[in-house]
Amino acid sequence: MMKLKEIKDIKADEFTIMASLPDMGRVGGLVSSFLADHLKTQLVAEITSSEKPWVTYSEGMVRSVNDVYRIFYDKLHNLLVFTGESQPQDPAELHRLCGTLLDYAQSIGKVKRLYGAGGYLREQVTGAPSVCAVVKGQQIRKILIKAGIDPVGNEITTITWFNGLILGLCAERGIDAIGLFGEIAESSIPQPLAAKSILAAFARLEGLQIDTKPLDRQYESILEENHKRKEPSKFGPGIG
Repeated sequence: MMKLKEIKDIKADEFTIMASLPDMGRVGGLVSSFLADHLKTQLVAEITSSEKPWVTYSEGMVRSVNDVYRIFYDKLHNLLVFTGESQPQDPAELHRLCGTLLDYAQSIGKVKRLYGAGGYLREQVTGAPSVCAVVKGQQIRKILIKAGIDPVGNEITTITWFNGLILGLCAERGIDAIGLFGEIAESSIPQPLAAKSILAAFARLEGLQIDTKPLDRQYESILEENHKRKEPSKFGPGIG
């Protein structure tokens, strides 16, 4: 079941969307949540999904398990941001989520362009992660070339789940869409530097100023945490 709750009524002549959810290295989620947290956004709507085939139990009480996806709007930059903590695991629910988001967006005004974001797993990444893109249409491709953003390599033939599907559904509705994918070499832990590279590319394309220093600090925290986990114990076997 999918339910949309409008929190604040907004209308816009034309606006851009950044819509991405956590994927490999949680890159898509890092990008959208960063924009929601660090631009002057307002929470304008929520989409609740209750697809889970289980409930939680505590002290004799059961509760339904819902996923909540949030939609923010930055009036200064005419930017709608869609973000969440997870992705639907049921393909039908995933389609409903994408459709609900696009229906809502088209009800408030004209969508100039939608951006998606995610991780691009490579065998080796040296230096700052580069960003590659997928598009629909030659005119948008020229914009990317001008911004110095290469297309995703031919070794990729499918882009799965939300961060790919939303782009295809945009094409069906005649909405210009760009998918920005940051290189990662590790998919099991968050990759804030890939998110930082995507945000830099997004800022160039949209003419925005975005301070991404918090992502550097997040990267340093992850490195420190990994180092602690790898440190050998100072004590031998024992109890207490």
